[in-house]
Amino acid sequence: MRQADRAVADWRAVLGTTAVSTDAQVLAAYQMNTSEYRPRALIALLRPTTPDDVRHIIDVARSTGVPLHPLSTGRNWGFGSALPPRGPVALVDLGRMNRIIEVNTQYRYAVFEPGTTQGQLADHLTGLGCALKLNVTGAGRETSIVGNVLDHGGGHLGARFDDLLGVEVALGNGETVRTGLWHLRESGDLIQHYPPGLGPDLRGLFVQSSFGIVTKMVLRLHPARPFRELTLEAAEARLPRVVDALRQAREDGVITGYVRVTDGIDPHIRFFRRDTGATWKAQITLYGTSAIRAEAGRELRRRMNALVLRTDGFDTEHDDPRARDGEDRALLEARLRLAQGIPSDRSLENIARSAGKSFPPGTAGLDHDRDLPGFLCANVTLPFSGAHVAACVAEVRAAADEAGITAACLFGMIGPTALSGFFPFYFDRRSPDAVSRAHALRNELHRRLEAHGIYPMRLDVDSAGPFIERTDDGFWRTVSALKQALDPDGVITGRYTPPPRTRARRPVTHDTGKAP
Repeated sequence: MRQADRAVADWRAVLGTTAVSTDAQVLAAYQMNTSEYRPRALIALLRPTTPDDVRHIIDVARSTGVPLHPLSTGRNWGFGSALPPRGPVALVDLGRMNRIIEVNTQYRYAVFEPGTTQGQLADHLTGLGCALKLNVTGAGRETSIVGNVLDHGGGHLGARFDDLLGVEVALGNGETVRTGLWHLRESGDLIQHYPPGLGPDLRGLFVQSSFGIVTKMVLRLHPARPFRELTLEAAEARLPRVVDALRQAREDGVITGYVRVTDGIDPHIRFFRRDTGATWKAQITLYGTSAIRAEAGRELRRRMNALVLRTDGFDTEHDDPRARDGEDRALLEARLRLAQGIPSDRSLENIARSAGKSFPPGTAGLDHDRDLPGFLCANVTLPFSGAHVAACVAEVRAAADEAGITAACLFGMIGPTALSGFFPFYFDRRSPDAVSRAHALRNELHRRLEAHGIYPMRLDVDSAGPFIERTDDGFWRTVSALKQALDPDGVITGRYTPPPRTRARRPVTHDTGKAP
């Protein structure tokens, strides 16, 4: 019996036949993706429902040598969707593991499984009636929280990794580990208040790695409190000075919330009116008491008035969006919902509408309907500096113009000294030439920005391997050494791990009972 056949038989024995599929049509659906990355060979689809199931899946993979690729919901749009970096592999779809295990309102955290979506958790918090919110992205209600956090995703309150309090991981070596103080007791108020715990802080070890499969996550929740939004509009010539002034206002404690700067070019990710001319929009959130918010707004206007064309303010405690008219009101409410932790399918609806369809587009979805625009992006991290933002914009514009493609520029604060640069663009999936030009543009964006010392914070399934190869040094050798210790048989694939060396297989026992 071939090893793959043996693995499938063993998985069916421990998971049940309905949790394992080798159907060609089912596997083909997982290979389709909005970015038109080439398919990778898939052996089987595995759908666990418990952490014990995940451990049994790993046991079988170790004994047969069949590699695994875990995914939370498979909606990693722009970076590969559900695709593994290489094949053949068995996909581990964790979507059925979607329990929200605990919400602690006193210490502001939630414990949940990897299939939990941001819409599901946001609705759960609303149903509890608690004054807490999730740091959401604009990617859609049905996107995974765990997958995005583990890939250094950013939300509308900043970097999601900053909210990570703990993970439970089924390691490739058969162990199960909980980070921080969590390994000392199952639950309780005295567990998640201090994420580092005693000893090495292991949380970051499982971000952008493939040492195991995360089966639970603990994430910090944010107070759902009033805030003031201030929006600025500036000419492109003033953009570097505007960015530097915002950084200084953040350093001085004037800005207490999020900062986002966008050129407004993306036709689907729209939060401001389209204007003629080269104007940039900035969105800033200010927290504190009513008096503190008002004074911070006045101070920020005083600092920015000489640099910007227009300013506008809105306070969620005192102002009413119904006082705005038409498009202004709709755009304001869209911005406020995300800042209030309410995820939205708005960008997906806009994509469907651009193709003359309604959302969801039939039963196909964003990945499966080639009539919808294809989507690619580059996502980098850069210093919170006007000069670096200007360099990014110049390179993105030049590369996009040469490719004949429109690429947008969005910058978001992910730390006191760091910004995320997100550069999305769209193409006709039905045209091989358009697909080729779009992928060439992504590669060119990476090349141009790296020449300025601006590196990716996330990479797609095609770009990660070549990046590791050309930057191979002690860092990646250390990653390989950790991989050898935590996943000695190399059965769990990942974009950010060097390709495994050939290793002798070892017998691993597994059964259908509960793991201890």
